[in-house]
Amino acid sequence: MKTKSIAKSLVITALILIQFAGCKYLPLSDPKQRGANQKNPHVFPETGQIIPPLDSLEFLGKSTYTGPSGVLYSTKNNAPCRGVLVDFYPNGRKKSAISYTDGYREGRAQWWTASGRLKHVQNYHRGKLNGIWTQYYDGYIQKRQEQIYDNGTETMRRGWWPNGMKKFEVAFLNGKEISRQSWDASGAPIHEKPISPPTTPVNPKKEP
Repeated sequence: MKTKSIAKSLVITALILIQFAGCKYLPLSDPKQRGANQKNPHVFPETGQIIPPLDSLEFLGKSTYTGPSGVLYSTKNNAPCRGVLVDFYPNGRKKSAISYTDGYREGRAQWWTASGRLKHVQNYHRGKLNGIWTQYYDGYIQKRQEQIYDNGTETMRRGWWPNGMKKFEVAFLNGKEISRQSWDASGAPIHEKPISPPTTPVNPKKEP
């Protein structure tokens, strides 16, 4: 009887220790907390399109509208958009991600193919192309074309063959082409006619 009593006391003591230690060593899952941390993708029944969970700064085009001056606004609070405008392919892969500040494209904008390969990258400032716009051959491995912009005006354009050899290079002045060089896939130059620089138009005399 004494042995059974001791054993019973040990079992009760062990259960008490587990109960108090459980919160520290065996945390129980909270269904509310789990639901807050794990987001499920949204599927549109009418189209079958899959929209993965969005990050805190991401938003969809369906929640925006464009004002008369070209500024992008949010339909939630009618304020200029700030964050990343994203779009997706029907399979749920990201199609594009465009950064916005005060309703204008600002910084990097990226596009991908349906298979997930990087397609091209643009850079903006206050809604205008600014910096390098890069396009890729079937993904991010090899550049196909690169255009350089200064506040919306193109200043240089370069292209490459799939083997990485330079294909052409074009220079611009005030948005007009002033020089061009081309090469074949082996790197040999292709001779082209020189381009005359643009002339400054003379203002005609006003009639009295």
